Amino acid sequence: MLNTLLETDHYESLIKELTCTKCKKYMKPPIYLCIDGHSICGPCFEKSYQCHVCKKEYSQIRPAVLESLANKVLFPCTNKGCPKHATLPQLEQHTPHCQYRIINCFMARVYGECTWEGRAGEWMDHCFAEHKKRVTELPFITVKDKWDAKRTEPVLNYFLLKCYDKVFNVYQIYDKRGGRMMWTVLVNDDQAEKFYFEVDIFLTNMPSKRIIYRRPCKCEKDADFLEHTQNIYIPVENVFSMLDEGECMNFTVRIGEVENLELLETPTESESMILLNSNEVPNENETH
Repeated sequence: MLNTLLETDHYESLIKELTCTKCKKYMKPPIYLCIDGHSICGPCFEKSYQCHVCKKEYSQIRPAVLESLANKVLFPCTNKGCPKHATLPQLEQHTPHCQYRIINCFMARVYGECTWEGRAGEWMDHCFAEHKKRVTELPFITVKDKWDAKRTEPVLNYFLLKCYDKVFNVYQIYDKRGGRMMWTVLVNDDQAEKFYFEVDIFLTNMPSKRIIYRRPCKCEKDADFLEHTQNIYIPVENVFSMLDEGECMNFTVRIGEVENLELLETPTESESMILLNSNEVPNENETH
């Protein structure tokens, strides 16, 4: 019933009335009118001194009925093919993550080798077809990466791990100015802290030499994830000490569920420390 109503010409004309005649975007309060009744959205009004349609001045009266409708109407998503209808606040949250929005392959921004453009919902299938070495449906990925001192882009590697019914975005970033290598993992889940990631850097011919870090995953909506204290940061000199004979870094990134981690017991004082503490320090008067 609702879908039938939303597809009627009457409803489409209502949406048209709630669309700014200048920028063609949906209008939300405050909405303004010129003295001839042409409506305009708040952002366009702030940049205008007269009506762009009739060139007349703006009225001091606000369209209360139009603003009331703008708060109640279910607007269609502007991405072609998307069936979503929602209020403007809901639509503003939906649009950046809409599976019908057109995107470019993010792999191209990191590796510069892909020209794909399409719907966000089809990107994962594209990656599994064209970027097989950088995507997996396992909860881990092992990488042998040749160090290139001439690279200027901060993002060295980007991988997708599809597991636990989620998609995990793995970033390896070289902070040249800070002299450190950073790893972080983002997942499209508001409860991202339910998952953790582990970076394991190793040398295949020297199992005694190894670097392992573990941190919580973070939500994709976290705008400042690059500055997050829960990222993995390793000094560059430590990373360089793990390059093999071919100047390659070997590492594994693992994803896991926090609930499956064993709780660690509070360590007791070691026997050597107990012995040291039990020995009394000689009194200076007793040394001779």
